[in-house]
Amino acid sequence: MAIELTDKVCVVTGAGEGVGRGLVAGFLRRGAHAVAGVRSLEKSAAAVAPAWAVKLDVTNAEEIREAVAAIVARFGRIDVWINNAGIYPRQPADEITTESWRKILDTNLDGAWRCCEAIIPQLKRQQGGVIINVGSVVLRLGMSHLTHYLASKGGLVGMTRGLARDLGRHNVRVNCVHLGAVLTEGELRLFPDQAAVLQSLEEKQALRGRLTPETVEPVFAFLASDDSRDVTGQCLTVDRGWTHD
Repeated sequence: MAIELTDKVCVVTGAGEGVGRGLVAGFLRRGAHAVAGVRSLEKSAAAVAPAWAVKLDVTNAEEIREAVAAIVARFGRIDVWINNAGIYPRQPADEITTESWRKILDTNLDGAWRCCEAIIPQLKRQQGGVIINVGSVVLRLGMSHLTHYLASKGGLVGMTRGLARDLGRHNVRVNCVHLGAVLTEGELRLFPDQAAVLQSLEEKQALRGRLTPETVEPVFAFLASDDSRDVTGQCLTVDRGWTHD
């Protein structure tokens, strides 16, 4: 039986491209009212159509609150919120400044928390909902030049577990998905030699081939759906067998 999200109000941050845009498109096909949170309506609204795009910069608490209010005014509720927005610049640890450290955490960790802070009152009022945080397998791999990024994703794990415990009494579920190497526009900009990337990944992954936004979308759909009603506080890895823990 196909996973259905019929009439669920599902919000995805960082939805202008990549995984976020793929989730929005997939959720629309499953019957959801998919809302694309984007930093720039001018740049992204057309790209995510026919989903409804709202201006949502996760580093701006007031903008998040306004977006949440607009979504609730339009649909009356929020069923699923996916904290997908994130940045991942590479930088050796001995070159990371306090400014660059704070920039990463301000988006990847604090940004997710700002969104949770804004939606928790609504989820409590409606006595139900789902939050999905987007992690990364690099947290387990400890890859070089990503110390600040690793710290931000590690924080998301702690936040996921804490929120799941605190919000469970309100029928709110919170989980995290650790993604492997997903082929996105951002990756293409960083690593244009995709033949070399594929060769490197296939030496590490148990399964050959690439993750794409389309192939990871069903995992998020499952966690967003009522089919996963008993799953909360968990971190699920989707990486074609790159890691085994």
